[in-house]
Amino acid sequence: MRFAFFAVPAVLGLLAAVPARADVFINELHYDNVNTDTSEKVEVMAPAGTSLAGWSVVLYNGTDGKSYATLPLSGTVANQCNGYGTIAVAATGIQNGAPDGVALVNASGALVQLLSYEGTFTATNGPASGHASTAIPQSETSSTAAGTSLQLAGSGSHYADFTWQASRTSSFGACNTGQTPSGGSSGGGGSGGNVLQNGVAVTGLSAATGKSLTYTLDVPAGATNLKFTSNGGSGDADMYVRFGSAPTTTSYDCRPYLSGNNETCTIATAQAGTYYVMLRAYAAFSGTSLTGSFTAPSGGGGGGSGGGGSGGAGAYYNGVNTSSASALRASLHAIIQASTKIPYSASTTDTWNVLDFADEDPLDSSKVLDIYKNTAYPKAGGGNNYYNREHTWPNSLGFSVDGASNFAYTDLHMLMVADISYNSARGNKPYGNCTASCTEFPTAAYNGRGGGSGVFPGNSNWTDGTIWQTWKGMKGNVARAVLYMDIRYEGGTNASTGYAEPDLRVTDNASLIVNTNGNASVAYMGLLSVLLQWSQEDPVDDYERMRNEAVQSYQGNRNPFVDHPEWIACIYQNVCPQGVAASLRGARAAGKIAPRRSGR
Repeated sequence: MRFAFFAVPAVLGLLAAVPARADVFINELHYDNVNTDTSEKVEVMAPAGTSLAGWSVVLYNGTDGKSYATLPLSGTVANQCNGYGTIAVAATGIQNGAPDGVALVNASGALVQLLSYEGTFTATNGPASGHASTAIPQSETSSTAAGTSLQLAGSGSHYADFTWQASRTSSFGACNTGQTPSGGSSGGGGSGGNVLQNGVAVTGLSAATGKSLTYTLDVPAGATNLKFTSNGGSGDADMYVRFGSAPTTTSYDCRPYLSGNNETCTIATAQAGTYYVMLRAYAAFSGTSLTGSFTAPSGGGGGGSGGGGSGGAGAYYNGVNTSSASALRASLHAIIQASTKIPYSASTTDTWNVLDFADEDPLDSSKVLDIYKNTAYPKAGGGNNYYNREHTWPNSLGFSVDGASNFAYTDLHMLMVADISYNSARGNKPYGNCTASCTEFPTAAYNGRGGGSGVFPGNSNWTDGTIWQTWKGMKGNVARAVLYMDIRYEGGTNASTGYAEPDLRVTDNASLIVNTNGNASVAYMGLLSVLLQWSQEDPVDDYERMRNEAVQSYQGNRNPFVDHPEWIACIYQNVCPQGVAASLRGARAAGKIAPRRSGR
C-alpha cells in the first residue's frame, strides 16, 4: 500500500549516498509492501566494534527536500561476518517514494550518506541540506510482499563494492545473503573485547584447548528475560558469565559447566550495565555460536535492532542529571521549557494544522485518527462536526483563558484529536480506573486495534461520571502526556520567554482536582498512581514516537517520557538509573518522606 504517516505533500525520498566514511553505510531498507506497511526498517553496516552512539538515520521527503523524522542509532557493532556487523532501526511511517530518502548522519552531525528511492532530490534542510541524493536502483511497491527488503550484496569493504538487490526476504540485524565483507575488525575468532548485540548470534567461534574468548553485552535499565546461549559446532566450550567485570574460572555469576557446546545462562533479575561472557575451551572447539538476548523495557532498547522507546533525540537531552528524582525533574524542566507557542486558532499555522500532521491516520494521509473512539475522520480543521481538540490535561484545571503567554493552553504534546461526543463525555474528569456503575464508550475496530463492546474493560473507554478510563490502546499515551505537563509547567517565570507559568501537579488526592475558574498559579490533575500504571501497561510505540517528532518540528520541544519512559519511575517512584540511595527509596516507600510538593 502507499503509506504516508504524516501529512506531507509527497511520499518519502530514499537514501542518497555522499560517503564521508565508506565503511559505515546503509545496508538494507524496507519502506513499502502490500496492504498495511509492516516491519519498516533501515539497517546500517559497519566494522565490528564501531560505536554508533550519537549516530542517526534522518528521513527525508523528496517533494520539498525537508526532513521529517530522526531515528537515533545506538550500540556497538558486533562481529557478524568477516569483521563486520549490522544495526537496524525501526522506521515505522517511512514514506513510500516518488521520491523520498534516508540520510545517515554520524555522531558529529556530519552527513555520511543520502540515498533516495523512486527518484532523486536535493535536501533543503537538516544535516543533508544542499546535497543531492543518490538513487537506489531498486524499489518497492504496494504489491511488494511483506517481510522483504532491499539489500546490498557482493564483496568488499566499501558501499560502492556492493550492489542493491531487488526486494527479497529481509535479514535485518544480520549480514545479507550473498554479502561477503572484507577488511573489517578482527575478533570473531576470539581475541576478546567483542560486543554482543541483543538477540544477534556471533557465529563460527573457535578456540584451542585452554584458550578463551570474551564478549560483553550492554543491558539497559528495566530489561527482563536476560539469557546467554552457546550452541553448535564440535568440541567442549564452557560458558562463564559475570556482571560488571570479566569472569574467571573461579569468579562468576553463572557457569552451566556441561559437556559439549550447548550451554545457557539465564539471569533472573537483570542489572543495568555491562555483562561479561567468557567461552573457555575445556577441549578445543569450533563452529560454535554465542547469543546474548533480553527483552527491552517499555518498547525500547535492544541494541538497535528495533525502535527503542528509550535513548531517543540524541543531543537534545545533553545535561540531563539522572542521579536522583529531584535532579532529573529539574534538569528535564530546564530543557523542555524552551518551546514555541502555536496559536490555538489563526489564519496562519495553528493547532489544527499541527494536529493534522501529528495525529494523521497511518493508513490514510487525508484523515486524522482520534484518541478515544479509534476512528478516522477526513481532515477538516475547525468547525467540523466530527472531531475537535482534546486537552488531555483539561484546560479548566489551571489554564482556561488562552493568550499569548498561556503556553499550556496550546501545548501540542497534550493536545490531541478526539471524537466530539467522546470528548464531551470525558469533559474535565481526571483519568482513573472505573470500578462500579461504569458507562461504556466503545472503540471502533481499525488497523488491527480496538473494537468490541460489552466486556469490561475490553477495548472500550469507561466512566462512572467522576473519572475517565481511557481504552487500553491509548491509555499510555494520555498518561505520558499528562506527566509531561507536570514536568513542563513548574510555576514561576519561564527562563526562555519571560512569561509567568502555572505550576501543574499530578496527584492521587482527588479533592485537589478542581475547576480553577480561570488561569491559576497552582492546579492539579490525576490520578497519579493510575497514570503510572497505564504508562507501564501501554508502553511507547512507533506511532507515539513519530508524533513526538512531529510536535517537536513545530513546537520545538519533546516529551521526554516518550523518548525515555524509564525516567517516569525515577521521578515519581525514586527508581533512578544511578545515585538514589537505598535509604531514600526505603523511606519513600514507608511514607516517611513527603513528596516534593503537597498533593503529589
